[in-house]
Amino acid sequence: MNCANHVETAAVTTCSQCKKSLCGDCSIHWHGEVVCKSCLETQGVDREKGNPMRKSPALAAWLSLMPGLGQIYVGYYKAGFITILVVVSIIMLLARSGDSVGPFLGSFLAFFWVFNMIDAHRKARMYNLHLLGTETVKPPTDSPLTLGVIFLVVGAFLTLRFTFGMNMDFMEDVWPLGLVVVGVYMLWRYHQTKKDLTRDRSHGGYHGATETHGVDDDLNR
Repeated sequence: MNCANHVETAAVTTCSQCKKSLCGDCSIHWHGEVVCKSCLETQGVDREKGNPMRKSPALAAWLSLMPGLGQIYVGYYKAGFITILVVVSIIMLLARSGDSVGPFLGSFLAFFWVFNMIDAHRKARMYNLHLLGTETVKPPTDSPLTLGVIFLVVGAFLTLRFTFGMNMDFMEDVWPLGLVVVGVYMLWRYHQTKKDLTRDRSHGGYHGATETHGVDDDLNR
């Protein structure tokens, strides 16, 4: 008996819902059952819509008209804060830049604004897939501790400036270093994630079609 999708490949199991023959690449383990992609999409959508913890991808994209708000809605506090920081920084640079770099910064800002909406939509979809149990990697949300630290730092800065009247004019000259720090941190996180996933793969930590999608998405964060 061969796979219904790959007629040249021998089947190793059958879908628990439609009884279609499946090979190893087409079989998906979902909530203790083996299902095909078609049945997963049919049942997964119904189950996803009924979950009170579900995040709306459309709402996440709409909220991202205010950059970063869509990511925060899903639970990506760090991504949302970084998005806000990048947008504010570009706007400040546009206000101080001349005609030589203005068009470049404006084009980048427009691209980044649209990208931030698409990214929020994708993150909401990935969050919902985790609720369905179709992903086995770490859930795509940040700890509330992250948001707490962000508010603590921003609050301390504003307190020093407005409550105690500390002169913060020097920040106008050194704030671009913050972008450098964020860039270095993101490159370090990417390197660490790639190394961890490579190690897990070498130990057989990932199996099945949907889990491969989870690995690829984790690398793209």
